[in-house]
Amino acid sequence: MIFIILDYAPHDLELLNLIFIIKVSHSKIKLKYKICMSFNEKTLYDFENVTKFRKEVINPIFPNADFKSSFMVSSPDEPATSFKGELSTNNLFKETDYEYKGDGRFLHYTSLFGIKAILETGFLRMSEFGNLIDKKELQYGARVFEDNSIFQFDKDELEKLKNNLFCLSACESNEFTKRDGFMWEVYADKGKGVLLEFELTKKNPKKFLLGKVQYGDNSLQPLKIIKAHAEQFVKDNEGFFPNNFLQLFMEIQSFHKAERYKVEQEVRLFLKVEKEAHENHTLESIYKDINSNQEVKYFNQLYLKGRHPYLNFKYPFSDEEDEVFNEFPQIEIKNIILGYNISVENKVDLAYFLCNLKKEHKYDFKISQICDEGIIKEMYPPCNLPD
Repeated sequence: MIFIILDYAPHDLELLNLIFIIKVSHSKIKLKYKICMSFNEKTLYDFENVTKFRKEVINPIFPNADFKSSFMVSSPDEPATSFKGELSTNNLFKETDYEYKGDGRFLHYTSLFGIKAILETGFLRMSEFGNLIDKKELQYGARVFEDNSIFQFDKDELEKLKNNLFCLSACESNEFTKRDGFMWEVYADKGKGVLLEFELTKKNPKKFLLGKVQYGDNSLQPLKIIKAHAEQFVKDNEGFFPNNFLQLFMEIQSFHKAERYKVEQEVRLFLKVEKEAHENHTLESIYKDINSNQEVKYFNQLYLKGRHPYLNFKYPFSDEEDEVFNEFPQIEIKNIILGYNISVENKVDLAYFLCNLKKEHKYDFKISQICDEGIIKEMYPPCNLPD
């Protein structure tokens, strides 16, 4: 008989017993339980190999990394030779160069049409990786593993996985990034757009990963060290190895870009949602839309404070607001800065337009402007519209 093992607590012997009991028929449960007890030691050894892989391959670079789950196939006579693993996003980047240590306030550049859509619909949207400007996203980090067949590098397969990965690109809010001429030119309609300053109402939603993007070949060193450790591990452990290696490290590979993008200094909010290539996404916040290249792509909604649909009634899985934010994060807009290439007359009209949207949807944000000299001032007078 082949036993399928799903491991969430690899050192919990009682959980292992329970897993085996569930897999056998009720009529033979006592007999099978005794069989299970007789080879728990071997089964635990299989799980210890998974833990050993984490400690020897992953933890030297990512000391707080742990498995969210691991899956393997084993039997009384045949030990497991591989496993399928998934890393937990919880503290994955802690104590590494990827870790974001800021105050939780971010910047997002967009056009006037973009801010109008955001305020009217009530959400910012995360783009699937296939919709990002850099078409080498994901491939740039994964190419470290392409010269050894044990990693099962497949460029086409990685491309297919891009619509399972979503990100919101932002910058850390500080006095320099607010005045970054390159970012205004490229991402805010050449200074005719706006800069959105925002916070997440829950700083580290559990199903998401927040971190700093790493740039250039030198930044690939952590992946190269993992590669070397993995190659040594498979030699030392009779071929025991994850059968989904590239997918296992998907989160880490997703935070690498080429050197030429370094000026962006991106802080990225990342989400991975599992589905088969032929399936559609079922998460309620994911939808399809047309992008600027006339392509149909997936997007994930990040709801604005006051417009969150799942806070208006009891969430079906939990009535705790905190749990809702783990799966459906909430954005709070703090300031909208009008670009330096918008005329004074148009800034006044735009300020009143934004004030009307602010009042209609009960938002709470400031409206500011930036001039050619980089001086940022709040628009005066502030929104005091008659009822």
